[in-house]
Amino acid sequence: MLRPTQTVRPETGAARRIRLLLIFFPFLVTGYLLSAEENGLSKLWEQSERIEVLRGEISRLERENASLAEEVRLLTDDPKTIERIARERYGMVKENESVYMVYPSPPVSR
Repeated sequence: MLRPTQTVRPETGAARRIRLLLIFFPFLVTGYLLSAEENGLSKLWEQSERIEVLRGEISRLERENASLAEEVRLLTDDPKTIERIARERYGMVKENESVYMVYPSPPVSR
C-alpha cells in the first residue's frame, strides 16, 4: 500500500533492461549448458549408458575371476583334479593300468 507521501516513479529503460536480463539470464545459461557439445545433457546420457555397460562388464569379469580362482585352487589342492588333468592332457596312466584308445571308424567311401 502506498503512503500518501510516496510517489511512484516510472521505471527507466535501463532499469527495465537490467531487470529483464536478470530474469532471462539464468534460463539462457541453463539452455546453453544443456545443449553444449562437450558438457551437454546428451553427453551426460551417453556417459550414464557407458557406465551401465561397464558395470555389466565388471560383473562378468568378477564372475570369470572367481571361476578362474576356483580352478587354480583345484589345480593346486585337489588330487583328483590333478590326476584328471594328467590323464587328459598328458596321457599319463597309473602303474599296472592299461589304456585303450577308441577311434571312430573312417568314413565309408562309395
